[in-house]
Amino acid sequence: MEMSIAEIISAFFLSGVKLLFTPMGFAGVYADNLNALFQIAVISGLGSIFSSVLFFFLGKGLDKLQSKKKKTKSINFKRNKMIILIKNKFKLFGTSMTIGIISVPLASILVGKYFGKNKMAIPSLVISSFIWSFGITYITAFVVNVIKPLFA
Repeated sequence: MEMSIAEIISAFFLSGVKLLFTPMGFAGVYADNLNALFQIAVISGLGSIFSSVLFFFLGKGLDKLQSKKKKTKSINFKRNKMIILIKNKFKLFGTSMTIGIISVPLASILVGKYFGKNKMAIPSLVISSFIWSFGITYITAFVVNVIKPLFA
């Protein structure tokens, strides 16, 4: 059983938004087909890369826009403190790896905003996208193949 064009397109665009759940959904269906699992991982990775590069440049643009504005009184919210903590503690690659946990657009905007001048920013987004897509796809397939016989 191979993936249809509609499934490929939906996996591409859905993984550009939420990388954690998209490979899970598709890998659960195709858990027995290694060729389809590889296809799911690659398509999810490519969709995530497409979205992350797009939002990376959006984040860089927002940072430039914000730096041109007149500085106002800084307001520290709990969320802002968490973002700064992640940025300072885990640096570029750690912030890029949040792509699977939070969301592709948000993590890419953060990387663009805080690490936009770093030449390794986009490669780290690409690497983290593939780590998450292959990892989630094959872990999900493994879990499904272990659990499925218990209900047969």
